[in-house]
Amino acid sequence: MFGFAAYTISFTAVAYTLGLIQNATFCSQLFPLGAVFLVMVLGSADSYTVHSLEDVERWRSFNIEMLGKCFMIGRVISIYRPTSKIMQISYNLIFLVSTKIDYRVRALMSASKDVMQKNCILLADYMKTEHQKSDSNQVDPSSLRGYKYFVRETQETKDRLWFLPAYWRRRPLFFEGKAPEYRISLGDTDDVITVEKVWNCSGRLLSARDGDPDGKLKDLCLSFSLFKLIRLRFAGYSLPQEAHDKLWSLIHHSLHSEANGYQRVFRVIEVELAFLFDLFYTNFSVTPSPHHIIVEVLQLAILLTFFLTIISTYQKSQNESTWFTDEALVTFLMMIAMLGIEIVQFGIRVFSEWAKVLYICIYVRNEWCQRNRIAEKVIEIMCGIKLRKPWGGQLRQFSLLEKCSYRPPKLIYNSFTAAYFDQVRDGQQEIAPTKLSKEVMKAIARSLMNNGTRNLENGRASLRRNNVFDQLSWACNLESSTHVIMVWHIATSIYEHERRGAVPSFVSQGQRENFHIATTLSKYLAYLVAFAPRLLPNHPYRSEYIFGHVVKEARELFEGSSMSMDKRIQKLKDLGNEQYVETIVGQGAWLRRQLSIEATDDEHIWTILADFWAEMMLYVAPSTDVGAHAKYLSTGGEFVTHVWVLLSHAGIMRSPDGSEQHDDPESQTLEKVAVV
Repeated sequence: MFGFAAYTISFTAVAYTLGLIQNATFCSQLFPLGAVFLVMVLGSADSYTVHSLEDVERWRSFNIEMLGKCFMIGRVISIYRPTSKIMQISYNLIFLVSTKIDYRVRALMSASKDVMQKNCILLADYMKTEHQKSDSNQVDPSSLRGYKYFVRETQETKDRLWFLPAYWRRRPLFFEGKAPEYRISLGDTDDVITVEKVWNCSGRLLSARDGDPDGKLKDLCLSFSLFKLIRLRFAGYSLPQEAHDKLWSLIHHSLHSEANGYQRVFRVIEVELAFLFDLFYTNFSVTPSPHHIIVEVLQLAILLTFFLTIISTYQKSQNESTWFTDEALVTFLMMIAMLGIEIVQFGIRVFSEWAKVLYICIYVRNEWCQRNRIAEKVIEIMCGIKLRKPWGGQLRQFSLLEKCSYRPPKLIYNSFTAAYFDQVRDGQQEIAPTKLSKEVMKAIARSLMNNGTRNLENGRASLRRNNVFDQLSWACNLESSTHVIMVWHIATSIYEHERRGAVPSFVSQGQRENFHIATTLSKYLAYLVAFAPRLLPNHPYRSEYIFGHVVKEARELFEGSSMSMDKRIQKLKDLGNEQYVETIVGQGAWLRRQLSIEATDDEHIWTILADFWAEMMLYVAPSTDVGAHAKYLSTGGEFVTHVWVLLSHAGIMRSPDGSEQHDDPESQTLEKVAVV
């Protein structure tokens, strides 16, 4: 909310502030410097491209704002003539910074509809052509032989001499299609870097024995290549079935052949979604070329020189008593802020994941870099610097039995404030989030391997594996997935409360892991019902309606908010048979009683629950509402989006059910931002 407010009113607030300080007599000498500082720093956050996907449609208005900013800076510099030497140097520094290329506008212009359509058609046609040419017998997931997925073009020649004409001669990347298909193909030149070429690179930097033992640098290029493929979903394009089969072979090999393959798979997807986040919400997707990086380094050096000159001039002016201490201090602080922002922006751009892919591709393309230990070490250091990723690796949690009595404060959430920010409903309060654990990732990967490429089921397959299908399948055959999630969540919560009081020494390691998997995923899927229904199969309004009635049922049963958790659990156990089928809360209590009867022991109960929730996590992930996943990426993303990407690559879908689908209201917007 605060970010949206700052994003909305920043430029207007700066213009209003300029009007105030222009008429103030106490800051007349520093007005030009302060005015430019406000316009540049507060009125143009270079790393904040858009606040929502709808803002991408306003890329022309961003251009107008950019022109307005340039006009305001130019007017201030031209009207006010500084007399002191330190102010003249400060103005020169400001003018140098203000002439920088605005990467925000460049990023938004690259998201135009025409550019998107052209690049997505190129990539979609290439994927179809590549899989028609490839032979399944020549595909090897272990060495990625046959995976000619496009990473990027290095735009280099073997000469490496910038003053030769051949250095600047650009060879065609894509070739026009021929009749009757007119399918565009990718030129197989040395400048085109594919995943196969990255894996076949013999340089020490990418060697599994020396420079890249855990394969993170190679996987970075794989994530970038797969990011291009998942972006096609947002643009409304689909991959051929051969592409899904090849990707499933790669996923199956990683999960089956490697000890910690599930960690690698989710690590690749995490970086892949980080690229997607940058594409939609930041300007880092405009990757600077090597020449632009050199220019930025020179510009940063000039800024530092100006800054040192200001310090030197300030010291001289102090001796001559021609400069007031307060004005010098303000100027000095402004210069530090400007220089700091430039350094941070430069560091983020140079050490971003986009830039690292560029460095690795140059290394793969250039044999000289592979032989030169200094160049190799520089690339290794630059690729080793890690920046903060948008997703923090946490699973948000919600417990119905704990929070059903919560009432949002009416002073904050009412009909008047509804016009300004989203409202919180009764019972809608999170509990403490938990870190995504290896056990949860491993359970989902194991469930995916058990399911294969078949259509997903909402927990029925796990019940068959645990020999309780006939007795418990009714809890999977309810009206919607929201019903199923809430019924199983209530049953799991009852068992969780009972298990909390058990003596830890009597619990096996396997039971501890299953307990953690079941309770974590149960609370996470309940959180999706309460806070992110668009990410679930049902229509979001339907899920919200069901959630509201479940909260009402629990409140009526527990008779207010004063009842302790122990008494609430006991109340559920004491329900009569006639109350089981009437409400979702009663069905959850009945499911808990059946589990106690049908399971052989506590360990079997937690095995059933862990397997069910892992399969349910897979079931809810496939979605046609790609706009919902993009929306939640703006706040870092949700784990269900990671699972959605995994299943999208493998081409795995849930069993068709018309009641489990809803339209994608933002598909048109996404088709205009999914660019190469």
